[in-house]
Amino acid sequence: MAAGVVKPRVNGIAVIAVSSLFFGLMAVLTRLLSGQVPAAQVATVRFAVGVVGCGFLFLGRRQRPALGQWKLLGLRGISGGIAVLSYFFAIERLGAASATVLNYSSPIYAAAFAAWFLGETSTPLRRVGLVIATSGAVFVTFSTGSVSNPLVPDLGAIAGILSAVAGGASMTAIRKLRNDTDATTVFFAFCVVGFLVSLPLALPGWVALSGTPLLICLAVGLLSIAGQLLFTYGMGFTSATSGSATTQLVPVVAWTLALGWLGEPVTVLGVIGAVLCVSGVLLGVVPWREVLREPVRPPPTTP
Repeated sequence: MAAGVVKPRVNGIAVIAVSSLFFGLMAVLTRLLSGQVPAAQVATVRFAVGVVGCGFLFLGRRQRPALGQWKLLGLRGISGGIAVLSYFFAIERLGAASATVLNYSSPIYAAAFAAWFLGETSTPLRRVGLVIATSGAVFVTFSTGSVSNPLVPDLGAIAGILSAVAGGASMTAIRKLRNDTDATTVFFAFCVVGFLVSLPLALPGWVALSGTPLLICLAVGLLSIAGQLLFTYGMGFTSATSGSATTQLVPVVAWTLALGWLGEPVTVLGVIGAVLCVSGVLLGVVPWREVLREPVRPPPTTP
């Protein structure tokens, strides 16, 4: 960009809030495919749509991916691919509501990773939030046990927790990358590596897609493009902790749609766990003293 051109001031939290609406709807659409299309195949199609979408963006801008940070881009892709695969498996097993609550406890892990690797401040309140969110995840996990074995959680709950940890690592990598790498390149790397991670798992049980399942799979991919690009772009204008905390809108959206549209069952333990998860994340990662007066971060060096 030419010298002297002032880049726009962006409210990163507002951008991430919009992306959260897309992600919540994406989770519910993914649940609609349960029993028709394997979770690994849905993830593979999602990544494939993302690769194609990014290709069109690069062509339209006459721009090439900025691959200078290829190691960090690879880490973002691997951690993000694991997060999506395990998340979609959790949705298939548990439903959109419980799986999304577990997956979106990832900001508390992002806060821990950011403190370790990016030097962001860790506080006693953040550690309390981690304990509360983890307790909530335990409640949600045990709410998935069967009547005959109530203390044996469903494999989907384990996958949901894995998706949260991997998602936290991925968020931290995004925050680091957005210092000097454009949002489209970050998303492109995520889709390419995620596709390579998920395809071998999808091929053995691949189902021919047509009609409504095909349209839903494509919608999942398109919502992913819109949501992820907005999220990645917004993360360049806020801290890893404040930005990722805004993603707690996703469980709210997914829970509301899953209960109202899909009629997913509600358990007491599940509700308690969901409240604890969201509360712990918000307590631990939102800078409460600054949230109403936090200045907008200077934009990153690359748009």
